[in-house]
Amino acid sequence: SPISFSLFFQPILFIFFNSPSFFSNASVSFTLTLTPLFSLHRSANSKLSDHPQQIFHSNPSNPNFSSTMEEALELARAKDTKERMAGVEHLHQLLEASSKPLTSSEVTSLVDTCLDLLKDNNFRVSQGGLQALASAAVLAGDHLKIHFNALVPAAVERLGDGKQPVRDAARRLLITLMEVSSPTIIVERAGSYAWEHKSWRVREEFARTVTSAINLFASTELPLQRAILPPILHMLNDPNHSVRDAAISCIEEMYT
Repeated sequence: SPISFSLFFQPILFIFFNSPSFFSNASVSFTLTLTPLFSLHRSANSKLSDHPQQIFHSNPSNPNFSSTMEEALELARAKDTKERMAGVEHLHQLLEASSKPLTSSEVTSLVDTCLDLLKDNNFRVSQGGLQALASAAVLAGDHLKIHFNALVPAAVERLGDGKQPVRDAARRLLITLMEVSSPTIIVERAGSYAWEHKSWRVREEFARTVTSAINLFASTELPLQRAILPPILHMLNDPNHSVRDAAISCIEEMYT
């Protein structure tokens, strides 16, 4: 009862509050007592706050993932920049997580959308479009070849982008196209636009792309003397020093 409770604890409380050591130890005891409770509270809350993205975003590798590539493409075509960024990121994730070959119509729809994305004023959208195309190239098979005439020059143009991440993504796309088709065909097609391009950045980055290709592919796959050496030697006289340096690095890769 309240009366017995008061009678029992009143002497104890009187002794505690009149003890000199009470106030010096009370805070420590109180802290030690409550710390596990606060820790338990934080532990429970952390389950909700540590991974907030899991609440709002599905995992593309999850078999229950409901979004489709067409939905991602539709979002990537939105007028709002943030929506386009979200759409192209989602598209890239879908393609990276998939092992299913793309159909001819899927490849056509994807290429048409991504070619528009490459011209976007937002460099992250452009970069995402290049990354999505590189991922799609692995799944597209022969369906991608009919799009090379539009795809290769578009990738070459992005080699001259003002942002290094976009240039890197363009080089990666060209290398991927070499891997899934023919290194010689891609070097010759891209070279017809890149070797004499008006932008020195394009010339420099293409020389670096070719250097990477030489390192990746055997000479039987990429005939150096015919496809690469003449334009690279011509680059040694380029007015831009960065292009000349890239040409020297390419020649060194050829003969080491």
